[in-house]
Amino acid sequence: MPEQTIMELRILDTEFNLKAKGNEEHIKHVSDYVNAELERVKAANPFTNHIRIAILGCMNITERLFIAEEEVRTSEEFKVKESGEIKLVKEELKKTNDILAEEKAKYETLVEETEILQKELDEKNDLLAQYREHLRQSKIESETSRKTILDLQNQLFESQIELVKANKNHIEKDVFKSIEDKMKLD
Repeated sequence: MPEQTIMELRILDTEFNLKAKGNEEHIKHVSDYVNAELERVKAANPFTNHIRIAILGCMNITERLFIAEEEVRTSEEFKVKESGEIKLVKEELKKTNDILAEEKAKYETLVEETEILQKELDEKNDLLAQYREHLRQSKIESETSRKTILDLQNQLFESQIELVKANKNHIEKDVFKSIEDKMKLD
């Protein structure tokens, strides 16, 4: 238990002793405030007695107290109102976070589906590349076969020409031989 001390105070030119339990600085601050207010009232009303000065000073201090209490009450009401608004904002934030979580899940699902589709697309592109390569090789083979066929057709044509020439020569020889034979017979 804090021990009591006796403090000497001077308010409105009157000295008196006060028993204090700790926090003497606070008591000194309060007495300085009261004395300053009473001195201000005395300066405004220099011919008024000490009792009237004390009553006017008490009324001024009480008015400030009431104003301060009203401000505290208003502040507390504002705090309660803000607290309610904060609660609403927190609820809205929770709803928004829930929606965000749902959208995140949808996004992750879409990312997974995109990856699967990308793999399928890559596989299809690989298959397409293989088909294109096969088609390219088939075109090359087809072109080679076409050239071979043309070469064979040319050879066949040349062979037919030679055959015609040979037949012509043979016919001519037969004609000459038959003419010769006829001539020999005649």
